[in-house]
Amino acid sequence: MDIGIIGGGMMGLATAFYLSKAGASVTVFEKNGEIGGLSASEEIVPGVRWDRFYHVILTGDDDLLGFLGDIGLSGDIRFSETRTGFYTDGALHSMSSTAEFLKFRPLSLWNKLRLGAGIFYASGMKNAEPLGKIGAEEWLVRVFGRENYEKMWSPLLGSKLGAAKDRASAFFIWACIARYYGTRQAKDKKEMMGCVSGGYDRVIKRLRERLEAMGAHISAGCGVDRVMPLESGELCLQCDNGTSPAFDQVVATVPNARIAGMWPDMPGAFRGRLAQVEYLSLICVTLVLKRILSPFYVTNLTDSGFPFTGVIEATHVVPPEILDGKALVYLPRYMVADDPFFSRPDHEVLAVFLRALRRIFPDFRNEDILGACVNRASEVQPIQEVGYLEKMPSMETPLENFHMVNTAMISDSTLNNNQVIRLARRMADRLLAGR
Repeated sequence: MDIGIIGGGMMGLATAFYLSKAGASVTVFEKNGEIGGLSASEEIVPGVRWDRFYHVILTGDDDLLGFLGDIGLSGDIRFSETRTGFYTDGALHSMSSTAEFLKFRPLSLWNKLRLGAGIFYASGMKNAEPLGKIGAEEWLVRVFGRENYEKMWSPLLGSKLGAAKDRASAFFIWACIARYYGTRQAKDKKEMMGCVSGGYDRVIKRLRERLEAMGAHISAGCGVDRVMPLESGELCLQCDNGTSPAFDQVVATVPNARIAGMWPDMPGAFRGRLAQVEYLSLICVTLVLKRILSPFYVTNLTDSGFPFTGVIEATHVVPPEILDGKALVYLPRYMVADDPFFSRPDHEVLAVFLRALRRIFPDFRNEDILGACVNRASEVQPIQEVGYLEKMPSMETPLENFHMVNTAMISDSTLNNNQVIRLARRMADRLLAGR
């Protein structure tokens, strides 16, 4: 079976891996000159090459951990005990243990007890799918109380979703809680996060090696403009550099709008279903510093007025030999597609972010910065609003032998590579079962 895969990000590459492993002949088409998508890396300063966007592996990421084992990287996964901080009421607070939680001054004892009980309840839910029909605010107030919502959850939702905050479903915020709870080991409840030594640069390189060893072909710098059905039922792809050979099956792993543009004769009803999905875009500032800012892997922001979602100090997860004594910090900002901030020049974005960072860390100076990068990605993850499960597209399209799998199909989690691998495996299994 000859299969063409459109998109050379982690979704497309993982789908290609599982299909190739089963004996299929696979060709991957990627419009950019390099593969990896959101998992690509860059040299931030000389000698420090790491992920463009922040990634972390949790102890409960079974699909991702299994995949890394399949490509021979299990022995290169490193987990570290991490801590979580909150910037609330103009001060930093540690929330990394039960004792620290109980000392958290911004909340009364009653609200702390209710917050803890609510997290325990939410993380233990076995069937959270009905929450997709309930607004996040309604559910959070019901479970945690109005004061906890206004003090903690509302600002966290706003920092994560921006203008889409009030449309979020309870299913989305439940997924965030469930994933965070997964960072804590079962016995001692310590927060554990990990990465592959060498980051996703190593993962992508190893994946490419395994694919090519199995006979797969990767065509980078080759965007697909059109999917063309043949009378035989096979499909050809019109690419930047010509027309591809015929494929028995084609899988598109790119965002919905690109898929709609590839098939001019797509039925209106299906085109409309794809258009119903709205995406968040992402700007992420990466800093290499002379020193760490705090002991926290993530600092959540509940005070208003910050231009980024939180402070991610990857230094606490990345192997020390990679950073050579330096510190690595990510400042992400998610926003709706038409947010004008997305188009602001890099130097303006950097200036705004650094000014806000000094609000949290007053002793931070420009002299601490060894290097900085600004990366952007549009159509990163769907806005999981109320009723999203009914809007979510299926893997099958009305065009015979043309399939799709992308981040719009993530319904029960935030975007992360564990979910990406799970979807890729599901897509591969469907194709292989239909032989």
